[in-house]
Amino acid sequence: MTKVDDLLAASVSSGQVSGLAAMSVARGRATYSGAFGTRSSVNSSLMTADTVFEGSALLRPVMAVAALQLVDAELLALDEPLRTVLPELAAPSVLIGFEPSGEPLLRAARGEITLRRLLNHTAGFNVGSWWDGALVYDDLWSLPYRAGSVSLLADPGTRWLHCADTDLIAMAIERISGLALDEYLKSGIFRELGMLDTGFDVPPRARARTAGGWSEPDDAEGLLSFYTTPKDFFEFLEAMLWRDESLLSPRSFDLVRGDQIGGLSVPRRLELSTARTPGDINFYPEIRLYPDIGRTWSLGFMVNLDAVPDGPRAGTQSCAGNANTFCWIDPVAEVAGLLFLRPGQPGAPGEQPGESFFGEFQRAVYADRETAGRPRRDAPEHPGEWPSASPSVWWPL
Repeated sequence: MTKVDDLLAASVSSGQVSGLAAMSVARGRATYSGAFGTRSSVNSSLMTADTVFEGSALLRPVMAVAALQLVDAELLALDEPLRTVLPELAAPSVLIGFEPSGEPLLRAARGEITLRRLLNHTAGFNVGSWWDGALVYDDLWSLPYRAGSVSLLADPGTRWLHCADTDLIAMAIERISGLALDEYLKSGIFRELGMLDTGFDVPPRARARTAGGWSEPDDAEGLLSFYTTPKDFFEFLEAMLWRDESLLSPRSFDLVRGDQIGGLSVPRRLELSTARTPGDINFYPEIRLYPDIGRTWSLGFMVNLDAVPDGPRAGTQSCAGNANTFCWIDPVAEVAGLLFLRPGQPGAPGEQPGESFFGEFQRAVYADRETAGRPRRDAPEHPGEWPSASPSVWWPL
């Protein structure tokens, strides 16, 4: 893919990027895999498709798939009150203002917190939705919740809000499956797809392959780090593009692809100067992708409502782990890809890469689509047969 190679190589030679790895696939075209630059400034090892990156927000669609597997197994329901599984959510409150003293004014929430609303970010949570008698801003990582102390910024189902709902999804998965989250994901997704370098830790054997060099994560605040490689995460993207029914039922694939927030709106731009409340501050990097394009949310991905000129079609799913890890799935054009990069050194000429550079990469992929092909992933022998038994019956442990 000449245009893609030229674009990526130029970003490294200019100093804009220290190293990057990119992959893409389309029906009727060979898989593209390219890596340029170095993994780390500590040594001269070259960037490769098996370089380990930290991209915690890439966990969001993975968690959505994991939860929907339990829905397919009839162990969880999308629209039943989640308080039946998580009693901590039995009596949430909504913030309506503050006393002159600074004490929060709360009222009982109207509507139920459900799995669907957690997965599409309309449950009313926002980062900082933890209260205990006084205003305390904490991430949702400060679990476990205590009954009656959960507060929301909106009634469930009434507003789309950026938040860290993956913690609550993880709690539901662990309580229903009886497995720790890491083992659940390994059993149901990672081992199934051969994602052997993906998880919440980097084993010693792989630490020399870490982008930027390995350092022990700072877990003082309980933050959960998610690690993967371009090669591993591309397996996940292909499974989603080709609707690999060893992962999900056809109905669940539809939920991951389509609009799941109805008439609610997702911000087009991230501009702190226009924020009126904490709920207006949305930190998803996806929001900065093509800011003039309308978008909605499925159960796990941002979804374009409009086509991007010379790029992704309407209905494209996007996810960005941070400013350095990006991916997309275009079911209409049958294209998917990812870009993982290590930024250039501070003071390097030109702007640091980000969403706009990812857009350039996407357009280069679409411009090179005439290259010859790769078949889709094989479907299971008997699609549509979904067990109602425990996940341990049908996931390899």
